[in-house]
Amino acid sequence: MHRQSAASVLLLGLLALWACQLADAQKAKEEPWKLGRATFYGKDGWSIHTGSCGYGYLDENAGTGWDVAAASDSNRDWKNSCGMCKEVRCKEMWFKDGYGQKLERETICYDPAASLVVTITDTCPCIYPGNYYSNKRWCCGDMYHLDMSLWSFEKLADTKYGVIAIEWRDVPCTYRPVKRAKNPFGKRSTGERLAPRGWKASWDKRPYNVWSAPASQGRKLRGVAAV
Repeated sequence: MHRQSAASVLLLGLLALWACQLADAQKAKEEPWKLGRATFYGKDGWSIHTGSCGYGYLDENAGTGWDVAAASDSNRDWKNSCGMCKEVRCKEMWFKDGYGQKLERETICYDPAASLVVTITDTCPCIYPGNYYSNKRWCCGDMYHLDMSLWSFEKLADTKYGVIAIEWRDVPCTYRPVKRAKNPFGKRSTGERLAPRGWKASWDKRPYNVWSAPASQGRKLRGVAAV
């Protein structure tokens, strides 16, 4: 009797999870795609683990893993964006930078139909004295902008281009794209910082993990404007 009861509970749990995944998929389909632009970061000492959202070390196997992004503080939805998730795909087109320079990116996407989901864990500030020219070029509101982690960017296009046009939409962090973007070379171009000694994936501080509800997204960790 006890075993039968436990099996029933497990079955109900699996059915509930399946229902949530169906709801996530339907919600994503109803959300319209919007135009934007993306650069990347995550090498040369600029770590994804020091984001302004305060999550600290990001486990590769928790939530969206190392598929994360910094949102421009000029984006209309920047406030309360920490922990929110966005589906992103590469868009082949001409576009401009913040100084009005035209950039041709019409044939550089690995697969314009493939997409991935990133979690917002950091901020790309418009005014940043240490890198004034570049930040003003991308993060000052002339176009919706995400500074994506290197590992997510290189699933969409070659990093040699530095910047690409994108289409994006808000999705639950549990959402899985119909056609998932993958690195065509099968491995990342560079490694990342090793996890702290004794680290467990369950210690990841992002509001999303594989069992959490989408309602937990956007949870505040500390008093920064993006949370």
